[in-house]
Amino acid sequence: MKDNQPLCLALGMQLDVPVIEQPELLKQAGFDRFAFDREKRGTSELTDALLKKAEKLDLPCEYIHAPFYGMDDIWHDDGGELAEIMLKDLYATIDDCHNYSVTYAVFHAIIGMDNHTPTQLGLERLDDVIDYAVRKNVKLAFENTEGEMYLEAILNRYREVENVGFCFDSGHELCYNYGRDILSKYSDRLFVTHLNDNKGMTGDELTFLDDSHLLPFDGIADWNGIVSRIKNCGYGGTLSFEVISKGRPNRTDNDIYKNLTAREYVEKAYSKAVEFRKILSAN
Repeated sequence: MKDNQPLCLALGMQLDVPVIEQPELLKQAGFDRFAFDREKRGTSELTDALLKKAEKLDLPCEYIHAPFYGMDDIWHDDGGELAEIMLKDLYATIDDCHNYSVTYAVFHAIIGMDNHTPTQLGLERLDDVIDYAVRKNVKLAFENTEGEMYLEAILNRYREVENVGFCFDSGHELCYNYGRDILSKYSDRLFVTHLNDNKGMTGDELTFLDDSHLLPFDGIADWNGIVSRIKNCGYGGTLSFEVISKGRPNRTDNDIYKNLTAREYVEKAYSKAVEFRKILSAN
């Protein structure tokens, strides 16, 4: 791997600074690129403002993350009304990527811990979404979350579609996928990374509370193993980090950052990103 792979940080992070002001923090800390979550059922006003500001900073956008609040509706809403609401946001995300020359849109395959059965209805709905992305020349990176069988169904169905690939979330693999090696399973499809850490699955059942999105090396993830697997993928693209400064409800995992200012947190994130890249690039 190269020691100059671009480093990207996703905006948000539960910082006490408006999202529109965060690109400056990233640029000053040393990040090469940024990413952000599109507002659900919103207009492109925030997208437009962020990308115009980032252009002035010479801070390219690596990906736009689509809303995911209703991804289960795409698969299981036979009536279609709720599914249509979610689909509109997926199409809007693709439009934003196309209109602002952003290469990747990141999609969740599903949301909901109790969903385990992909449906033909959902795949047929995604057929149209993926066809639209191909026509708009936007690449879709589907993320490993809970319900990994949905990701499998999507990546199997569209294995021959060059615009469809994988977004590897290291934290989700640890706490949602029971530590199974999801990365190697889709190593030839890797488009985007979401690098973050957590304490693993701490209870008897899957829960979003464990998805703490700690900075790398602050949880229990096997980072040497992650490095080895990314090397085996031959991935030389942008290293993107998706982290948050504040914890989930009634959790204290992220309290190690509570005394940091927004600037200090972003600077710490950059130092961790550089450390990860250094390990990855080592012989």
